[in-house]
Amino acid sequence: MLTLQPTVSFWDCGEFISTAFHIQVGHQPGAPLFLMIGKIFTLLAAEKNQVAFWMNTGSAVASAGTIMFLFWTITALARKAADETKLSSFKQQLIVLSAGLTGALAYTFSDSFWFSAVEAEVYSLSSLCTAVTFWAILRWEAEANEATASRWLLFIAYLTGLSLGIHLLTLLTIPAIAVLYYFKKNTRHTTGRMLLALLAGCAVLGFIQFVVVQYMVLIASKFELFFVNSLGLMFGSGAIFFGAVIVASLAGGIIYSLKKNKPGLNLALLSISFILIGYSSYALLIIRASAKTSINISNPDNAFSLLGYLSREQYGDTPLFYGPYFDSQVSGTTEKGKLYRKGDDKYEIAGSRNTELYDRTTIFPRIYSQRPDYIPAYRRWLGLSENEKATFTENLKFFFSYQTGFMYMRYFLWNFAGKQNDNQGYGERTNGNWLSGIKPLDQMHLGSQDQLPLSITQNKGYNRFFALPLIIGLIGLLFHFKKRRSDAIVITILFFFTGLAIILYLNQGPQEVRERDYAYVGSFYAFAIWIGMGVPGLINLFKRIAGENLSISLSVAGCLLAAPVIMATEGWDDHNRSDNYIAHDMAVNYLQSCAPNAILFTNADNDTYPLWYVQEVEGVRPDVRIVNLQLIYDDSYIDQLKKKLHSSAPLPLTMAKDKYRKGTRDFIPFADYGLSDSVELKDLFDVLISDNENDKVEMQDGSRMNFLPTKKFRITVDKKQIVKTGTVNQSELSNVADKMEWTFPGSYLTRADLALIDILAHNNWKRPVYFATSLPDDSYFGLDRYLYLEGYAYRLLPFNGGQNNQRNKPENINAAALYSNIISKFKLDSFKKASYLDPESKRVSRNTWDTMNTLAANLIADGKQEMARKVMAKALKVLPQKDSDLIDTANKIQTALNLYNLKEPVKANQIILSATNFIHAELKYYSSLNTQDQRYSAGAVQYAFSVLENFRKIAEENDQRAVDQAIRRIYSGMDGKFAGII
Repeated sequence: MLTLQPTVSFWDCGEFISTAFHIQVGHQPGAPLFLMIGKIFTLLAAEKNQVAFWMNTGSAVASAGTIMFLFWTITALARKAADETKLSSFKQQLIVLSAGLTGALAYTFSDSFWFSAVEAEVYSLSSLCTAVTFWAILRWEAEANEATASRWLLFIAYLTGLSLGIHLLTLLTIPAIAVLYYFKKNTRHTTGRMLLALLAGCAVLGFIQFVVVQYMVLIASKFELFFVNSLGLMFGSGAIFFGAVIVASLAGGIIYSLKKNKPGLNLALLSISFILIGYSSYALLIIRASAKTSINISNPDNAFSLLGYLSREQYGDTPLFYGPYFDSQVSGTTEKGKLYRKGDDKYEIAGSRNTELYDRTTIFPRIYSQRPDYIPAYRRWLGLSENEKATFTENLKFFFSYQTGFMYMRYFLWNFAGKQNDNQGYGERTNGNWLSGIKPLDQMHLGSQDQLPLSITQNKGYNRFFALPLIIGLIGLLFHFKKRRSDAIVITILFFFTGLAIILYLNQGPQEVRERDYAYVGSFYAFAIWIGMGVPGLINLFKRIAGENLSISLSVAGCLLAAPVIMATEGWDDHNRSDNYIAHDMAVNYLQSCAPNAILFTNADNDTYPLWYVQEVEGVRPDVRIVNLQLIYDDSYIDQLKKKLHSSAPLPLTMAKDKYRKGTRDFIPFADYGLSDSVELKDLFDVLISDNENDKVEMQDGSRMNFLPTKKFRITVDKKQIVKTGTVNQSELSNVADKMEWTFPGSYLTRADLALIDILAHNNWKRPVYFATSLPDDSYFGLDRYLYLEGYAYRLLPFNGGQNNQRNKPENINAAALYSNIISKFKLDSFKKASYLDPESKRVSRNTWDTMNTLAANLIADGKQEMARKVMAKALKVLPQKDSDLIDTANKIQTALNLYNLKEPVKANQIILSATNFIHAELKYYSSLNTQDQRYSAGAVQYAFSVLENFRKIAEENDQRAVDQAIRRIYSGMDGKFAGII
């Protein structure tokens, strides 16, 4: 609670808070029980701006519960090990309680668990379900010989079903539970029988994951199709009938088991029943999707859409056992089945579910993805040249070095050895690696180095545990195997299935958008048990050289200090988010960047979900319609955009439903018709949605479909209309273009592009159109030259300027609106209030620096010195100035130039000298590396020298000789140390 985020944070949290507050439908595969429990916590908020705090509190409470059950689990396991010693009962109790305290508190302050404990994410509640489930099987074990012991197994089944409505992590405890059940029920243990028990646990896991979660919905959809399409009954009748059959079958089976006195069958059927009762939380999705809530992702209101939702259809398939290499060529396709959509009175075929065939395939595919950004990343990681073919050797190399080593062991060591910094790592030396603080150990995996750069040592994520929690955990593991081998095997299975097994299942690619350590907290939970067992393990070691009392005292105190205390001390500053409002204020600033009744196009999680929160929960700028470009491909999302939302009118989408529904115009190819002139967007749109066969081209399979005849688009500007709607003032008409012309950057259109064309073609300047500044370049639809910066978003304006076709240049801003927003409307104080800036907060800070520097430069160019001075004064007052990496120093180039132009050389010199000192320290680090590691870091070194050169030039141009000479001294001392790199 002391480190709790007081409001919305980044990633999925904004969506979860919004969907919990109004009970809506979030992203696939959903978390309905989490939303219901979250809703209870939102009811504690006295004001709407407290809703996020109370949702975050729900995570803190669930995390506290997790630690409590972990404590009980460790003490239960430690007690069994202590029973085999000859210590007095008091000393045994002391050891057992100390073990529980050490392990539970170590997990409390572990990096990944702590991160999720202070924000509204599913992982805290999921961890609680996992902790309670594993604790419950220990309670069953303690009562296994009693007549009522099976109640614990039913409780586990029910909790497993409930956890499906939160996250699937709890399922991964089942194999460990099965093996523990085997050990308890059998006095004679063999490896073969234990493996059979493990396979049985995996079978139960597979049954729940695939049969209960997916295949039951698949079968329900088959019943639904038959009842609606063949029998002509109402929608939902087939699914209801199937549900009734399941209930009747289970009830009949339970009655039969009672009459025939079959306790095993009775327990199995009751367990399935309890799992299904828990799983029934997913009814919420169908109910709320049918209510058409404002957030209703994928609209799972029927059996078919629910099936696609649960199977994460929008994320695509990931091959696990058999698949292609990333450089394989498609040799054909095969149809796996039909896709259906809900029509007016029956289900209609929406297309086929096709699987691509490849010329080269392999078992256990790990380098399979053909995403354009993945292919060079695969080659870079594996050291493959442009023309080298990937083989199974590279496949295994990627699995062991990247997926297992980089995407699991690195995270594991973050938590128990130490962490380099909080920057996301992609394999480079200076970002996101584990680091213990023991120099020889760190040099083994980070290369030779005499010192660490400031970008590491000054980063609050620089956490050195000196591998002490890891060592204690390994001691505990060995002790556990020595004293209670069967229990240690169970924990090992739990560790494997909640860690490395997830690696096998996720099959991650090389360019993840964020660090994924949160996915493996279950295995860190298991290792925390061994950290607890390290207390009696260390006592055992010390007793060989010291007395009993001294051994106990040293071990208890040493383990507490070496694990939870050092982890809490080192990790506090980078986990304390109690004063961080940046995501909230960023969202407010995004919306305040927009003129009234605007349309704002956004993309991805961090530039959509916080905006949803402030609008849906706090009611900020309900007139702005937020349009997520990743979701607009879904026809149900287009349906939502055609309806009023809050005080935002429906969007100008003219397409009828049959023009864009699933299976229709999913993809529109480009066929160059050699048109020399641009085409009016309205005319092009009419061709794209035409059902006239003359407006279509024939495909290879003989079908005909709409096509894109040109990439040259045009909107003729009605100058009377843009003045009438307030888009521009009468005085600005001389700068307005007669027509807006641009080139579409893609090679084909999607349904999302078609919807965007519809909006742009028929908006007629009635509503202001904005694009978020954080969109990737290809998401601006080629409109870059007509996008003008007004804050955290670009506004589409029909001006003649911006001919260089580059965004964020001085001539590409709407200075009056941008100045008003920054000086009067934006909330910027949160940057200085926050004691810790996480990587996303730093990104927002840098973007804000860019925006304010750009405005000041434009104002200076226009001779508006005093306005520029106010902008720079505010930037220096509210924005962070400390350099955390080389990107920060590059941002200071324009800052210093603006200050020189405003005749404030003292401030400019301070900024340059501070940045160059930081760069100097970074270069000293790189110069300490060996030649091979220097070449590996060549990009960073070259970047550092280019920033220095820019600083030197502007200092020289502004006659700042002392600064110029200081930079030259750095050059003369450093450039000779990087022969062949610069």
